[in-house]
Amino acid sequence: MKNPAPDSNGEVRVAATTQATRWAGIEGASFHMAPAAVLLLVLNLLDGLFTLTFLQLQVAEELNPLMRVAYEHSPLAFMAIKVTIVSLGLTLLCLHRSMRLSQRAIQAGAALYVVIDVYHLAFLAHMCLRGIG
Repeated sequence: MKNPAPDSNGEVRVAATTQATRWAGIEGASFHMAPAAVLLLVLNLLDGLFTLTFLQLQVAEELNPLMRVAYEHSPLAFMAIKVTIVSLGLTLLCLHRSMRLSQRAIQAGAALYVVIDVYHLAFLAHMCLRGIG
């Protein structure tokens, strides 16, 4: 199989041609991750690690009922579910990236995670200054 060549932006696009994509009506769609999508994934992972750390230190509690149950099951389940849910949603948005709404949703998600992670950093700084944890 020939490796796909980068486009004019230096990005490699992979054609989706599996039976599942034919059934889903997206045959021939290419998968592309914009910088905002990559940022969203990284910030989601960072949010999960911060949250997991704060839960382990017992200085915070998980308010999301689904994620609370996942954490009570195991920290690994917590991270796996968190990453999977966001990744699946992002995959759907990336496959429909030609729609302006999908692009805006990815950007909004990345912006939201910036705010969340800045909050985590502020909380961590507060903990360090107070000697909590």
